[in-house]
Amino acid sequence: MLTLAPNADRRGSVCQRPNPRLHVAGRASATLVATFCLLGMSAQAQVIIANGTLVVGDSTKPTASFSLPTQPADVKDAVDEFQRMVKHEQWEKAFKSLETIAGKTSTGYLDRKDGVLVPSRLLVRSLLASLPAAGKNAYRLFYDSQATALWDKAVGKNEAGNLSTIVANHVISSVGDRAADRLGDLYFEQGDMDKALVAWRSIVDYCPDSKLSKAQVLVKMATVLARDRRWSEFREIEKTVRERYAAEVVEIGGRRVTAAEQMGLLGSAAQAVEPVVEAAPADDVELPGEVEPLWQFRFQSKTDPLNPNQPFTLMDVYGRQRPNDFTIPAAADEKRVYVNLFGVEMAFDLASGKLLWRSGKLHSLQLQQGRQGVAPERYSIVLSGDRTWSVLRDPQQNNQNNQMNGFALMVREAATGKEVFSTRRTLSSWTILGPPYPAGDVVYVGGSRSNQGREMSVLVLDAKDGKLLKTVTVGNHAVDQNQVYGERIAQPSFLLHRDRLFIDTHAGALVSMQPRTGDFDWGILYDSPPPSTGYNYYNSTPPQFGVSGPVYSAGLMFAKGMRSARLLGVQTDSATLAWNRSVANSAVILGIDDDRVYLGGEELTAYSLKTQELLWATQLPLSAAWCVPLLTRHRLYQFTSRGVCEVDKETGAVVKIFRGVDLDAFGGAFFVTPQALVTVSNLAITAYPRSPGGPTSTN
Repeated sequence: MLTLAPNADRRGSVCQRPNPRLHVAGRASATLVATFCLLGMSAQAQVIIANGTLVVGDSTKPTASFSLPTQPADVKDAVDEFQRMVKHEQWEKAFKSLETIAGKTSTGYLDRKDGVLVPSRLLVRSLLASLPAAGKNAYRLFYDSQATALWDKAVGKNEAGNLSTIVANHVISSVGDRAADRLGDLYFEQGDMDKALVAWRSIVDYCPDSKLSKAQVLVKMATVLARDRRWSEFREIEKTVRERYAAEVVEIGGRRVTAAEQMGLLGSAAQAVEPVVEAAPADDVELPGEVEPLWQFRFQSKTDPLNPNQPFTLMDVYGRQRPNDFTIPAAADEKRVYVNLFGVEMAFDLASGKLLWRSGKLHSLQLQQGRQGVAPERYSIVLSGDRTWSVLRDPQQNNQNNQMNGFALMVREAATGKEVFSTRRTLSSWTILGPPYPAGDVVYVGGSRSNQGREMSVLVLDAKDGKLLKTVTVGNHAVDQNQVYGERIAQPSFLLHRDRLFIDTHAGALVSMQPRTGDFDWGILYDSPPPSTGYNYYNSTPPQFGVSGPVYSAGLMFAKGMRSARLLGVQTDSATLAWNRSVANSAVILGIDDDRVYLGGEELTAYSLKTQELLWATQLPLSAAWCVPLLTRHRLYQFTSRGVCEVDKETGAVVKIFRGVDLDAFGGAFFVTPQALVTVSNLAITAYPRSPGGPTSTN
């Protein structure tokens, strides 16, 4: 099994003990689902679960440059008081302290002093669910009367409100599970499937001692998932039902059937849907010998003799001419290769090299402000279905010394280049951050309101017409991204796995979000120093940071922030940290197979999935920082300044180098199509014929 980093823009000793500068809180048992959200800037403690009790210990905060609004200090004091009183079994005082938290707005987050912020609306339920049996009995003694009164009055216009209050504040009362079940039914009848699912899930998460039929609750949840065609989540519940409750009888619409039979009926529609599985490793590629290219397109036909590596007029703020090492976003399918060259999009026929369509003229590009004005890393292009999805801005804005504003998402028909929609018109007050992440009928993309360089949000758009469906504010940068001139600004990357959207801010925060509701489950801070906001000295070279991940494989979600020196591996269901390994700052995740994690950057490295041990490290010729290597069954291919290098994945040995004809370039992207091998460098697109023998049969 092979998993590749999903982003198009890619680029020590073993540390198996947890990094004292990074901490994660998770759930300790089935009786407690600890759902955490994002991050505190002044973390000083570590939170763990011991014998059902939250314990706070000392630690050192990670250097992250990202934050979310927090609840007032009195909420933290209330948590401390609750823990002290629970330890001494002083139940009345413990429960009084929780009333402080329950009364706060749900939009604020509780700084747990461990790099994790906890949504207050979920903290109360988690704390109550974690109580020992004596504590739960005491709680019911104090609060059952309140919960029962709300239950008795949950009729008519007060029904939804009273039931919601019970579930939010009294979920472990004697009527808490029934209130959640009835609330789910009510939302289901109203057609609000997301809220129905959340209500029923609270029974599973917070009421393990419920007398309600677990099979019945799970079948209800599965019904919602089947209606929404959320088959990966459906199959998780189906597996649980068939393993534990297959023969239990449930009642559906007046019929009494076994849980297994009902799951079979619900899942029948899924049979026509191709199951979602991890991609199988691609076949190895036989690199050609010395061969003439099928065709080549140079981005500028006439170059300055004094600057042979200079395809565009480029000058930095000091008046220095410099070689173009800028990102050239590219993508390829079976028929065409596409590029997004500073806002000029082009498509070429793979067989002939014919220019099929373009959105502008290259000779109009005069890039005179250097990196901080051009913002080359902001441009991207991805393929999804029969469309190209590009992030760009008007080429006339390329010389404006403000790299944050003006970037939009442009969607075109891949075959014709016809515009489908653009956020220039529909979201003119937003600037796009990072490559888009199309996922079925929606597309996720990072965004920031114009001239608000600290803000970062996730925009959920309708994939058909670009209509804004939802805006979720993730948090704020410590450094205004408008003031980052010499370095790459932070842009989020996404991974949709099962029913969660994982977001790496690349500024020191990794979060899990429920994409349908916009609610956060947990957040992890990792070391990520803030970027430089000033100009560097005259001959300085700005750091080249690459972006990759998150990547899910081998039961873990891996992430590596672009400025971070840590590789993280997270067990997503419990939000526990399995990997926290030191790596090079320049490293990016290339891919993962059954045995190894592969990183690129200044050198190629491979780490054991089982032991986290460094297995090999290989130094290749100079490559562009934005190179896109290719991983296959037994090989890794990278387009460098000396040609395409073929590396053995098991040993790291360089097996072969195909020189090609683009040797004055810095390297870049390498694509394998049925018709050709394609390289995209800072100077040209070049297509080479596939070897007659096709894929190799390397063992």
